Amino acid sequence: MTTASVLSKSFAIVREDLHRLYGAACDAATIDSILDDVIAELSNSAKVTNFLPVLAEREATERIKAASGCKDFAPRQEILFADSRGSGRSQIATALAYHLVGDEVFIRTIGLNPEDGLNPRVVAALHDRGVDTSRLTQKAITPRVSHRADVVVLMGIDETPAVPGDRYVEWDVADPDSLTDDELQSLIDDIETRLRALFTEMDVAVA
Repeated sequence: MTTASVLSKSFAIVREDLHRLYGAACDAATIDSILDDVIAELSNSAKVTNFLPVLAEREATERIKAASGCKDFAPRQEILFADSRGSGRSQIATALAYHLVGDEVFIRTIGLNPEDGLNPRVVAALHDRGVDTSRLTQKAITPRVSHRADVVVLMGIDETPAVPGDRYVEWDVADPDSLTDDELQSLIDDIETRLRALFTEMDVAVA
């Protein structure tokens, strides 16, 4: 891999991390513009490129802080929801989390063994409640999916997977595939209650 391609990949990771951390404080276009300017400035003056991504992230972070206009600027917290297939329980939690707090928290979802796509009954039940599901995706564990989250919520998983996190929370919740329609509604209610309590612990305002 050439030096240019390594740098390009590293800058892409920096860009992703900046959006993940500061996307609630600054819009995407502003973050991209700031980082592009920083990369151009540093690249023009650098004799050694090894540390350009690190320097770019530091400088871009400072400029994003200034652009946000916030005195008490801090990166947003991250929650990672994990279940066995990434098709039901974690998707309910993800959709409800966006519904309750929007982009105030960075939200990720993974399945240990993702298969069969999103559970259509789950999607329909959420729609019936007026909960948006357009941002739901089914993902497996990959190096760039599994950032070190502030909270990792394990949903019906017996063993803790190799998912980096500062805090792990276990929720004993049923698989939607085995539930009746009424039981599915009760599951959604239960997950919403758990989420509200978790956001309170994280000091995140709920709509």
